[in-house]
Order: sequence, then structure tokens, then C-alpha cells
Amino acid sequence: MTRHVPTGSRIRERRLSLSVKQTDLAARAGISPSYLNLIEHNRRAIGGGLLTRLAEALDVDRAALAEDGDAALVAAVEAAGAARGIAPRALEDADDLARRFPEWGRVIAAQAEAMAAQARTIEAMVDRLSHDPTLADAMHELLSTVSVVRSTASILAQTPGIDRNWLGRFHANLDADSRRLADGAEAMVALFDRQASRGADHLLPSEAVSRFLDAHGHRFDALETNGPAAIPDLVAGIDDPAARAMAAEVLARDAEDAARLPVAAVLAATEPDDLIAVAGGDMALVLRRMGIVDPGRGLVVADASGALVRRKPVAGFALPVVGAGCPLWPVFAALGQPGRPVATTVETPDGAQWRAHAVAAPLAPQTFGGMAVMRATMLLTRVGMQGAADPVGPGCRVCPREGCAARREPSVLSGRGS
Repeated sequence: MTRHVPTGSRIRERRLSLSVKQTDLAARAGISPSYLNLIEHNRRAIGGGLLTRLAEALDVDRAALAEDGDAALVAAVEAAGAARGIAPRALEDADDLARRFPEWGRVIAAQAEAMAAQARTIEAMVDRLSHDPTLADAMHELLSTVSVVRSTASILAQTPGIDRNWLGRFHANLDADSRRLADGAEAMVALFDRQASRGADHLLPSEAVSRFLDAHGHRFDALETNGPAAIPDLVAGIDDPAARAMAAEVLARDAEDAARLPVAAVLAATEPDDLIAVAGGDMALVLRRMGIVDPGRGLVVADASGALVRRKPVAGFALPVVGAGCPLWPVFAALGQPGRPVATTVETPDGAQWRAHAVAAPLAPQTFGGMAVMRATMLLTRVGMQGAADPVGPGCRVCPREGCAARREPSVLSGRGS
């Protein structure tokens, strides 16, 4: 279980372990001994350059003294251990490992993140094959050509006394189809190579918009200060006109949200409840703003069909670029009870726990006799181990959970359904 040790206490522990006097450390850091004493007893906040100078004087990484940075490393080590099925009692050693051997802790966290990135890559490739009509047609053409080649080869193998003229025709057809198959396979490989090396080239408009938003962390300071007037310059670098129009629509909504709930108020809040009154009771607005302003939180917006119309990923919680997510996500439960807020703790397959806030609301004001267009918004916040939590996954295709009642298709990671 993660232990939250204040920064001042960490400084004192490190100083005592090195047998350094308080006066000597204060001199190295350029502060008075009395001020250092207040810091070590957690009576003065510390950060910025002073924390860096103290870390240098104590010959330790700054993150080892910073409470938030250390907690994040401990949480990452805990999540990596949970993903490998380590017993809960053994997980309690994550705190000691991360604090005593931070470099090894970072190695473990990096390896866990690399595995998560591979899972996201697999999901993106599968989603691309499932939802891109161009790729679907190309794959159908390849499979059809394979069938033709196989049939021709079968005829040649099973008919030893075939007429010489027909034999020549079959050989010519086999040669042409084999070349077509090879060319098609090379084109498919080249397409994926170009996508990996050239960024947004050959992407669907929705993928290009997601790539654009992800590259900027979904937060645009120009929208906070200049509003909609900043949008043309922000999207000018998007080549695809359809993607550019879609991105402009997203940013227009963000600019409207920024005007209704200023960034200063969002930064001053800790929990969504802190902003509900300021936002005039619009809980979806609160969740969108907190998800966009805070880089440490994730954001999901889904429409009534279950499609993800906005996704802001956060380290440790995989979100598909296209296609469906996990049906157990609270954002989908919110769609079934519009207007009613949902707050629950969920656990991903790697053992990490997240606080999820979700609510569904009409996209625009409703009218009598009109059809309500609903959208659900979910905010994701990483938390420490809190005991029981609802199990969720990144989506069935890449979810390793076994025995899940919500599974709709086999996982490509296990090679079998559960």
C-alpha cells in the first residue's frame, strides 16, 4: 500500500542517513537553518529551485524528495506488480523498493509502460482493419487472390493428365495471380510503414483529429485567452480538409467551455464537486474542463451509440483511437441514466485503480417533441490502492481478463475468448 510521506520528512530522513548537520545542509542550499528546520517538520511548503538545490546537496534525485513524483513511481511499480499477479501483501513492498532503489523502480515502470504501448498498438491496428473501408477492401482483395491461387494450384496438383494448352493457361494465370498477391501484400506493408513513419498520412479524419489533439495534450492555451479567434491558426497545419473541419468543431466546443468555466477556477479545484456551483450545475462541463486542463487526468466522451467522440488518454489507461471501448466503463452506465452522476473506482487489468466520474446530458437544450441527442462524459483520475474496485479493461480485443461476462469477442493477446 502506498505510504504518502511529506517532502519535508523525506529531506530529514535523507539528511540523517548521510549524517549531515542541519546547518551544513542549509548552507549548501542557501537558506537559514531555522527555515530548513521548518521545512523538515512540514511547516513550510517547498518546490521549484529550492527543492532542486536540496536534492543536489543531498546527492539524490529530485523526484525521490518530491511527494507527488515518488507517489507516482510507487503507483507505477504497484500496477506493474499487480499485472503480473503478485500477492497483495507483496505489493506493499513497492513503496520501499521505489524509495530505496528509484532507478530500478523506473526500469519496472518503463517496461510496464512499453507493454501497455504494445497493447495499444495492437488495438489500433485491429481497429484500423475493422473500420477503414480502404483497408477492408484491400484485405478482401488479398484473401480473394489467395483463394484463386490455391484453387489453381490444387487443379494442377490433382490433374496430372491435363491438356498441354490448358496447362499453359493455368501456369499463366498462376503467375499473374501470384504477382498480384505479392504486389498487394507489399502495398499493405508499405501502407502501415508509411503510417508509422509519416504520422498523420493515410489516416481517417477521426484518427487525424485524435493525433492532432494528442500531440497538443488536448489543451490549447490560445483558446483560454483568445477564444474562437485562435482556432484558424491552430488547425492550419492539418492537411486533410475533413479532419481540419472536425478539429475546428472540437476546438470551438473547447473555447465555449473555457469561456463558461475559466482555467483559474479549474486549477484551484481538487474534486469535480468543487466546481459544480461555479459551472451553474453543468456537471458534464466540469468533467470536460478538468479532463482537458489537468494533464494527469483522462477524458472520454461517448454518444448514445457507444462511439467515442472524444478521448484524451492518460498514462496507464488505454483508450482506443477508433472503435468501441470496454462496455464496463462507467461512461456507458451513465448513458443509461441521463442526468444522474456516477462516481466509482475502477481497476484496469494491470492492477491500477482509477476514480471515474461520469454523467450523461443532452448535447443541446431539449425541446418538447424533439429528439434528445445524448452524450456521456467520463473523467479518469489515478488513485492509490483503495481495496475493492470494479474491473474494467481497454476493450475486448486487447483485454487479458478471463471470465468476463461483458466480453463480446476473443482477445488477440490470449488467442482465445473468455
